Formats: sequence, structure tokens, C-alpha cells
Amino acid sequence: MSDPVSSLLAHGADQVAARVFADVFSVRAPSPQPFSEVLARLTALAGANERRQFFSTSAMDDPEYAGGLEIVLLWERALLAARTVVGEHGLFVVALREGEAARASGDPYTAALSRLMESRRS
Repeated sequence: MSDPVSSLLAHGADQVAARVFADVFSVRAPSPQPFSEVLARLTALAGANERRQFFSTSAMDDPEYAGGLEIVLLWERALLAARTVVGEHGLFVVALREGEAARASGDPYTAALSRLMESRRS
């Protein structure tokens, strides 16, 4: 795992997923959010250079793309958010009830992290 995103996830995927969730689904952010926003937040957190070719098949080979999908899969397992396709606009992520509750809490990061950790135990 030499790339920054993989290294970041290897040292605490739940914490990274909670931070990205709190950033992507801030109180004022609309839902759904484009998957590219998840990628942008993740790559910024990892200090990686964001690649903007997210709709090409070669982009799907990038560690950033795989890392973004891993984050969303963690959200799905915790019922925070889920993937959806919006017409010709591509992949989006929509906050679910647990995600809406986390975003409305006083501390979305901690609420999301709690759900993520709980989902690992069940």
C-alpha cells in the first residue's frame, strides 16, 4: 500500500469514513452528493493529488476510486448512506435515515463513527 489513500485507510478506515461523511454531508450540503465529492474529500484528507477522470474506465483502476468505493461500502453497512445512479449524471451518494440523524447531531463525525463501529460488531 504505497499510495496515500490506501495507507490512510489501512490506519483507520472507520475514522476516515466518518471524517469524509461529516465533510461530504455537512448540515448545509444537499443529499444526494456526487461520488466525485467523496473522492475529492478522501484525496484531500490523504494529501493525494485528485484525479478528475472519474468517469473513464481507467479511473476505476486508481487507488483513489477504490478507496472512495470502500468508504461508501462502509457507509452502506452502517446505513449512513447508499449509492444511487442519477440518470446520465453518474454515481451519487444519498444520506439514509441514520446518516440524516448523524448530520443533524451536534457532532456528525462522532455520530457517524459510532454507527460505523457499531456496524462492525453486528
